[in-house]
Amino acid sequence: MKKATILIVIALACVTSTVKAGVPDYVVTTDEVTYYDRVRLGITSSLVGIGEEIKTRYQAADIVSFRKDGRTYSRMPVVRNNKPSGRHSFMELMAYRNGLSVYKHVEHQGPGIQPAETYLVYNNKGEYVLTFTSQNYKSLNQFFRGS
Repeated sequence: MKKATILIVIALACVTSTVKAGVPDYVVTTDEVTYYDRVRLGITSSLVGIGEEIKTRYQAADIVSFRKDGRTYSRMPVVRNNKPSGRHSFMELMAYRNGLSVYKHVEHQGPGIQPAETYLVYNNKGEYVLTFTSQNYKSLNQFFRGS
């Protein structure tokens, strides 16, 4: 009976001491990378990093990249008619291969209107390469996701 009790206590200790697996939420600025327990959208600021004892507020202009809820977002140039528009937006990283990245850009067009999703390919330097279209999406999907 004592052995069973000891084994149960050891098993409970092992189960409760497991470490949370995966990559934590983080914010990358031009100066540093900071890890947080949670990153959320702020009301008066763009992002709020929440740690055990701290809350850090960030403005959009200061952020290069961040990870929130298991998804990575980077500040990328917005493209209109295959040319950079001079604006930047946070886009979700969808895939990465051979120095090329696919980002999903969601553009909200107003209340009651379905947001427009565009898939864009950028190189390592953050320069626009091409947009997914109905003609090239099959070959691009095969390249980025495999067969």
